[in-house]
Amino acid sequence: MEQLAPAYFGELEWGSDAVREQDVLTALGLTQDDLLPGGNPVVVDTGNRFLLVGVKDPHVLERIAEDQDLIEAISEDLDLIGFYPFALPGEGEITATTRMFAPRYGIREEAATGMAAGPLACLLHDRFGVSASCILIEQGRYMTPASVSLLDVRLSFQKGAISGLMAGGYGKVVREQTVSY
Repeated sequence: MEQLAPAYFGELEWGSDAVREQDVLTALGLTQDDLLPGGNPVVVDTGNRFLLVGVKDPHVLERIAEDQDLIEAISEDLDLIGFYPFALPGEGEITATTRMFAPRYGIREEAATGMAAGPLACLLHDRFGVSASCILIEQGRYMTPASVSLLDVRLSFQKGAISGLMAGGYGKVVREQTVSY
């Protein structure tokens, strides 16, 4: 999936009087102490808008207790696809592990979201010093049941800035089933 260069919007640039950073944390069942340094909520737009929130470790990511109604209301107000909380580091070559909630589009939680992995890869490069042009992002580990996916984001650059990206992924067949009706 090809995406555009990123645009970043912090709380003061959200253009909403109704949504504050604390509302985002409440929607995820988090506190300020759960955030990764520099992980405050930010809207990232690469042709689609996601709200990214960095948490300090995978245990915090796992224990997120999301409020689907509040996420939907915030997503509507900020015109988001959904929320994409993430933790660093991932395991091995994985740069980050994530979850994705998009109740505005009828998605409680999704196992693989390339359109969200792209904005995260840009944020990791531009704000967290990840220098790789190929960034691996894990998603779905903390779903019930778990459905782990690996998303591969390849960043393109012009004059030292991200000019676009390609997001794809990998899956593994764990079971085949035929349904007759």
